[in-house]
Amino acid sequence: MNGPTTGAGRRFESTPVHVSGLALVFVATGMAISAGVALVDGGGGTFALVASAAVTASVGGAMMGSTTASARSDSPLAFASVAWAWLAVSLAGSMPYLFSGVVPWSEADNALFESVSGFTCTGATILADIDGVAHGILFFRSMTQWFGGMGLIVLAVSVLPALKVGGLELIANEAPGPTADRFTPRVAATARRLWLLYAGFTLAVAAALLAAGLSVFDAVAHAFTTVATGGYSTHTGSIAHFDSLAVELVVMTGMIVCGASFSIHWHTIMRTRSKLRGYSELRWYLSLIGGAAIAVALLNSGRLSLGSNLREAAFYAVSLGSNTGYGLYDYTDSQRWTPAAQLVLLVLFLVGGMTGSTAGGMKVLRLQIVVRYAVREVIRARHRRAVLPMRLGDTTVAEDVAARALGFVLLYLGLALVGGIVMTALGNDLETGFSGAVSAVGTVGPALGEAGPTASALEFARQSRPVMMVLMLFGRLEVFPTMLMFAAVARAATRSRYSRPATGRGVRRLTRRPSRRTDRSPC
Repeated sequence: MNGPTTGAGRRFESTPVHVSGLALVFVATGMAISAGVALVDGGGGTFALVASAAVTASVGGAMMGSTTASARSDSPLAFASVAWAWLAVSLAGSMPYLFSGVVPWSEADNALFESVSGFTCTGATILADIDGVAHGILFFRSMTQWFGGMGLIVLAVSVLPALKVGGLELIANEAPGPTADRFTPRVAATARRLWLLYAGFTLAVAAALLAAGLSVFDAVAHAFTTVATGGYSTHTGSIAHFDSLAVELVVMTGMIVCGASFSIHWHTIMRTRSKLRGYSELRWYLSLIGGAAIAVALLNSGRLSLGSNLREAAFYAVSLGSNTGYGLYDYTDSQRWTPAAQLVLLVLFLVGGMTGSTAGGMKVLRLQIVVRYAVREVIRARHRRAVLPMRLGDTTVAEDVAARALGFVLLYLGLALVGGIVMTALGNDLETGFSGAVSAVGTVGPALGEAGPTASALEFARQSRPVMMVLMLFGRLEVFPTMLMFAAVARAATRSRYSRPATGRGVRRLTRRPSRRTDRSPC
């Protein structure tokens, strides 16, 4: 938190509070729009959404009106602001489920789980009967993922390169701040173009789904969650509910496109030359999805008809390779899928899409760096004097960039490992617990074991679901912002030890509290 300004009645300076208030106002707008949908539909939920919008707008407006954002450049403060904003909207997003009675107040933690899963675009749900929920609530549920997907793009393209932890600094120019992956030199202009591109893709997917035979409600709701690579559906059976190859093809196309870098999309649309490193990552991304689909089809051969085998293999390779998490049929059914094919899906849980996309996961770029680094070290073991720069396309990867990528991967895998151990210790079986942790930190949604694509998150032990919420936040915010949120809190607590309020008139001083030691010796 930043220090307050002087003078009575003035706003105090706090970037996290101000940003969180702005985010809450946006979410309140989404609640109001969803209330309109509920009113038109007539299926209930209008009062719950109106009440939630009023509370959220009031709190957000008060937070914005009483604070100002700091003008100083402070990366930990910026990342902490993003993380606190995500927490604030997650808390607000739980209200419609509680006020509408979809989730009873005695299970408020489940409402928070649904909200966190939505805003982090994870797709895990505690709703066992989605078809029985009012359309207005389901529309807001899909909108939480749409908000979360856009937030991640802005974070990845415009914010993360400032600290050089998002992988986008590989082609940075000499100027400080965000790198050339930004569409324009100004962050605000970049954000506006991102919104334009994001909204354009949403409209295109919605129109294609309408043409494929979906209702307006289903088309718009699934367009929200497809473009956000979130995976929420308006039906318990997910995409399998429609039993339509045309719908599956539209959704698969949307998932592939939005799991790729929006920077490449922009340069392609504007017919300008993008960065060669981006195309190198794109090749790896498409190859990973294509290779996974072929592997799954081969491993499952003989269990299904040729058409069903190819259909399921391609759909799940795209759905999980982009970290969307839509379901088709149950891949945990041992009569349909082999354990080896399920293991291929677990690898997709970890990797995710490209940098600068709406997808979660470790990101293909970091996988590229890790593989290149490993190959180089094998060659260097034989030729110790060789100078072997790492290259991605025509871009040379600096040593410090490679070190940061390796550090991120270690942190990411460590989170998944520790999360799996904790999940298992809290009452889940080994397969469900570890795959659930990997799915949560990768913001995928479905897992293995008892928590497959046709099951809900209620299959996880209730006491373990808060662990999944923490892993979702870490995974969606690229690990570092969440850690820096806690670092900012620790820093604020440390600073409070060195300050004391003025006891009399005059200038306030910042002094260190005296030691309690009685030994006055020099040692």
